[in-house]
Formats: sequence, C-alpha cells, structure tokens
Amino acid sequence: MIYSAVLIKAGNHSIKMQLAPEIKKQLEEQKKQCIFCRLISGEIPNAKKVFEDDKTIALLDIYPALKGHTLFMLKEHYPLPMYASQEELAHKFSLISDLSKALKSALIKTGMNIFITLGGVAGQQSYHFMAHLLPRENGDGFYNFLLKKGAKNGDQEKMIISDLLHKAMQKETLSQFSPTDEGMVIYEDEKVRAIIPNNASAKGQVTLYSKKESQYIEKLSQEDSAYLFFTASMVSKVVFEAVKAQGTNILLMSGESDDNPSGALAIHILPRWQDDGLQGLIWEPKRPSYNLDDVASKIKDKAWNVKFEGKIKKEITADSLDITPNAQKEIMKAIQTVRGG
Repeated sequence: MIYSAVLIKAGNHSIKMQLAPEIKKQLEEQKKQCIFCRLISGEIPNAKKVFEDDKTIALLDIYPALKGHTLFMLKEHYPLPMYASQEELAHKFSLISDLSKALKSALIKTGMNIFITLGGVAGQQSYHFMAHLLPRENGDGFYNFLLKKGAKNGDQEKMIISDLLHKAMQKETLSQFSPTDEGMVIYEDEKVRAIIPNNASAKGQVTLYSKKESQYIEKLSQEDSAYLFFTASMVSKVVFEAVKAQGTNILLMSGESDDNPSGALAIHILPRWQDDGLQGLIWEPKRPSYNLDDVASKIKDKAWNVKFEGKIKKEITADSLDITPNAQKEIMKAIQTVRGG
C-alpha cells in the first residue's frame, strides 16, 4: 500500500487539533447521535453508497438538490475539517477531482459544484462534516448559488486576512497587494491565487483560484485537488477568526451552468452570520421523482476505479494547525446550532 507523504515539521505523525476535555466530551456525544455514523457502520441499512475506501465514503443524498447529489465524507466522525488529521484531509480532498469526473461522466453533466457548510448559520444540518457534490448543467433550474453582490472589504480587513493566511501557509507576507479585474490578490503561490473581490457577497469573502486548471475540477491531479481544498480550509479558518464569523460556506464552481456561464474554476469562501442575506444558498430537502437506485448504479459504474494514489506532499507545521481557545468556543457554539445530527 502507498501511504500519503504528508510531511509535518513537528514529527512524522498525524497532528490533530488539541481539544479541551469538555469539547471532547461534547464530540463523543455528537458521534453517538450521528445518523451518518450509523449509516456507515450499517446500523441503519440501505445506505445508497456510490463509493467507499478505507477512509472515505460517498452516499447518494435521498433528498437531493439535483440528480446525482452526493455526500462525500470521512468515515471517522468530525464536525469540522480542523478536527481531522492532515493525512485524513489529504486523502479526502485528493479524491474530489476523480469523484467529480465520475459523477459528470455518469450523468452526462457539464459543471460541478462542491458545497461545504460549516456551522448552523451556514446551513450545516449534520454533525458529520461532509462535502456536497452537485453535478450541474445549463437549464437545471438550480439558482441557489447565484451570489448576491454589494459587500465591501476595507484595507484593514484585507491586510489582516492576508497576514494571517501567509502565516498559516508559512509564506512571506506580501509587501503590497496586486490589483486584478476581479479584486485584490492577498495570497499567491505556485499553485493557487487568493483574492478579495471588489464586489463581494460577504464581509471577508475570499475567492481562491487554481493556477493548474482554469475551468474543470476533474482535470486537477489528486495532489493539486488536495492542495486547492487544503488551502481553502486554511482560508476558511483564517477568515473565521479575522472577521469573527459565526459560520462559513465553501463553494466551488466549475464548468458550465446557468450560474457559472464562463465555466471558471473558483472556490468562494463565504463567512456567515445569522440573517446575513445569504440564506438562499441552502435548498429545501425533497424526495426525488426519479429512481435513486438507478442513479446510484450509474455513478458506481464510473466510480469503481477511483483510488487514492497516495502522492500528496504538503509540508505543514503544528503552529499552522493551531486555533485559539476563543475560536474553539465559537466553533462549538456554531456546531451546537446544527439542525439535526
């Protein structure tokens, strides 16, 4: 077996966030109530599984927003990505490109959304952290991700977010920002570029672009897919603390759909607050009119050969994983507002 080559300066072992005892106790109680843990274990039968390996599982949503709506998660219970080890996250994030390819091929779609909800105000409805994989096409009638515009970010927010992000990614802070047509570049390395849009949808919004692929998530290598989502997670953590948000949405848009006519590949990191005007991102669950088993069969036929290649190379430090005690408390408040579990 080939293992992930994640290099951690604090030692060649997995690092997880250090949790206060009372938070550990709350997480254990959450796990006992988690419907997805019960589906994974087989306690609840008939899960519509479309992919599985030793660390991850993908299930067809039985109340889908769109045909092929798939829930992709680590098998181990974590309410938020920062609780998982870097090896686990690298494993999960590396497979998103290949699973996107399988979904699009199975259902003959032109676009893909990856949607992550962190905290109850952001629409998180389960204590089990997951990514919603949503195959898209023009005319599919799904307009939830037509982002409103109008939020402004001042120079102070830009400087704080940029400085924290460079420290988290262990890069030298920019001496000055670079303007583009879309906004101000606050971070850049050999694989990604992060900007704060001129016309944002939320205070502290950051949009992340891959420098390896401009349109299609499925064209990214596993290593580049993992790096893109790893960076998005770091941006999410940084912005959450910088603007004192109550939750976060991470929204990837890729390929052609009505709300992404250019087909550009981008990840929007959206800080969230109660009654912030972005509630329309979340759809109402409803039973589909089509046969879910037929859809699951088509996806499995394309996803059977998706395998973790184990070639992820990302050097991080223990410091980059730290999160302040105050932020831990705020995160737990956000988790506790989840509707369900």
